[in-house]
Amino acid sequence: MYHKFTGHYYRPMVMAFITGFPYLFGSSDAEIFQWSLFVNIVCWLGTSILLFEILKQFINKKIAFWFAIIPFFILGNIIWNFHILTENIFVFFIMLAFYLMFQYYKTLEFWYLSLSISLFLSSMLIKPGAKFLAIIITLFFIKEIFRNYKSKSMIFLYGSVLMIVIQVVGMRVQYGDFTITYIDSVTYHNYICSKAECFKNGEKYDQSNNRRTKYLFTLDFTEQKRVALEDFKHQIKTNFSNLVKAYFLDVEENSKSGNVCIKYLKNYKNKNDFSFWKDFVFNITMWQNRIFTVLAILLSALFLYKNFRKERIYFFVAFFITYIIVLSGISCDQGDRFHLVTFPFVIMLLAKYLSETTRFKPFFAPLQK
Repeated sequence: MYHKFTGHYYRPMVMAFITGFPYLFGSSDAEIFQWSLFVNIVCWLGTSILLFEILKQFINKKIAFWFAIIPFFILGNIIWNFHILTENIFVFFIMLAFYLMFQYYKTLEFWYLSLSISLFLSSMLIKPGAKFLAIIITLFFIKEIFRNYKSKSMIFLYGSVLMIVIQVVGMRVQYGDFTITYIDSVTYHNYICSKAECFKNGEKYDQSNNRRTKYLFTLDFTEQKRVALEDFKHQIKTNFSNLVKAYFLDVEENSKSGNVCIKYLKNYKNKNDFSFWKDFVFNITMWQNRIFTVLAILLSALFLYKNFRKERIYFFVAFFITYIIVLSGISCDQGDRFHLVTFPFVIMLLAKYLSETTRFKPFFAPLQK
């Protein structure tokens, strides 16, 4: 975006715009890593502030504060701050979108909804896997959108849609396909479909030495997309049982793994206790992932069942959590990276659930003014 004034075949424009912003001022590549750390920390802190603002709408401020600082003790989130990846930026966008949706249901002012949906739509230009989530939420509010299509507040929605159009048309002009990115086809081809093929052939899946991956990357991007889609259709027709097996094993792995970055840490200073602390921190991230994923599955199932017709905002939060976990099955070997995205929202639903139980309700009730 900043060097060639073009789009990227794997990374959409909003992520590129945010992380590459210092290039406008002549920054070096090394300074981009420093900028990325700053952006990630701001988003990480901002997510908890927004979580607090949401929580205090239905529980008292003191309890809301303690729940809002829980993400600061999730080590996986801290570790990902040091990498140029989408997770913390994406979580901030989604948390802000839900905060605005809370405000919409509270005030029924359309501009809150317009800005909220525009953030959901824009989030697919950060993390392309969010596109179906954004489309579903937009369709859910389509009647409200049509009723207000002349409203000045629609500028947020029109702006996000325009960015998506620019991205899709730009990809068509530059690479040959109307698509947001080519990363989706590469992902399901190289992970879930490759694993299913290994099961079929009685081989051990090894992503670091994946023949199918090496072959796919010899093709141009349009061919990558075509070959991946044809392979996926072929797997469904001829290898469906192994595809299902690969999917559920991927979800299981993403639910119980620790942070993969820790594995690559090296003992440059030759500390005697390095291995101990490395294993200790990894085990913490592993168990945090397991505990929060179990809570995510249980709480999202409960709120999807209970809240479709009442307090629908919690239904949408539960739907988001379910969407992320379901989508994680297309990939593997990523440690806790996929499910970490859901943890702040799991905390939100946990606080809501406890605030409605007989035992904890008196402690969570908002303080009387």
